[in-house]
Formats: sequence, structure tokens, C-alpha cells
Amino acid sequence: MARFAREFRLRLERMGVDGLWGYDWAERFWALGFEMNCGRSFNNATGLLLGDERGLARVLGSIDDMRLLGDAAFSQCRYITHWSFAPEREDVGWIVSVLGRMEELAPPALDG
Repeated sequence: MARFAREFRLRLERMGVDGLWGYDWAERFWALGFEMNCGRSFNNATGLLLGDERGLARVLGSIDDMRLLGDAAFSQCRYITHWSFAPEREDVGWIVSVLGRMEELAPPALDG
């Protein structure tokens, strides 16, 4: 979990929205047990919509539910790549923040 969150976060920081293409993020989210639920679980738990960076900044430090975070990041990635009318203009900062929190919460990755 920590390895995936870090790897994906660094890719998005380096490449921006282009980092979503040519990378197996959907398969990796699924393999880790996350679901793409259009942000319903995140909205129900926080009252916020996916992509609301100001709202996320207020609550992110208090969220310790890895499933909630993973489902939300997965859903936002899917939104950008499948439903956004201008994916090339999307900002991935929200996803980067969520992945960073997931990285903090995950047990450290074991090397080797």
C-alpha cells in the first residue's frame, strides 16, 4: 500500500494529469481492494465532493480510514480519465494530497 501510494503520488507530482495515462493505477487500486464508487463513500463520510481541495485541506488530517481514502482517490482518477470534458486541464493536486495521506497511514513498504 505504502509503495503504491508513494509511487503514484510521485508520478503525479512529476507529470501532473499526464501521469494518469500509461500507468496501471486502476488495476493496482482494485488489487488493493479499493472500489470506484463515484465518491459516494467520501461524500457520505465528509460532506465533501471529490476534487474540493479547500474542503479536503480542512479534513484530511482527521481521516484515518484507508478504504475511504483509496476509494476516493480511485474515483477521482476515474472521473478525470473517463468523465471529465477537459481531462488535460484537470488538476491532480487533490489526488496527490489523498495519496500522501494514504502513504502516512500505510504500514511501511518492505523492500525486496
